[in-house]
Amino acid sequence: MNLISETILVKTQDLLLFEKLSVIDNYKIVMPENVSKFEIINSDSFIFSIKGMPAIKLKIGEKLKPSKIVLESLESKINFTLTAIISYLDSETCSFQLKFNGDLNPMIQMMVKTPLQSFINDLSNNIKKLI
Repeated sequence: MNLISETILVKTQDLLLFEKLSVIDNYKIVMPENVSKFEIINSDSFIFSIKGMPAIKLKIGEKLKPSKIVLESLESKINFTLTAIISYLDSETCSFQLKFNGDLNPMIQMMVKTPLQSFINDLSNNIKKLI
């Protein structure tokens, strides 16, 4: 299953946003309000949970400076990636978008598609909190 967030315009340089998203601590700032738990595991990974759902562990996998950061699921029943795409627009503005790619069976897809789309949209909208 593939989901794409809304594209958000951010009033900052693409490299600065990339650097902020490379710091695990900053993910707590952009998490939606319905996140009930957030813990840093180490400098590359964290665990969080949304009310009513199991905890999810993510680690920073691939990084392509300054345009892409891939978060990969760890120890999950569902393998997925959450890719942050940062695009240069001008010296003071960039765009931000999240892409979810997960290997889910059709039954699970029906149950999680709407809340997952809402979650990645919330994350994208909250990215401005880092500036």
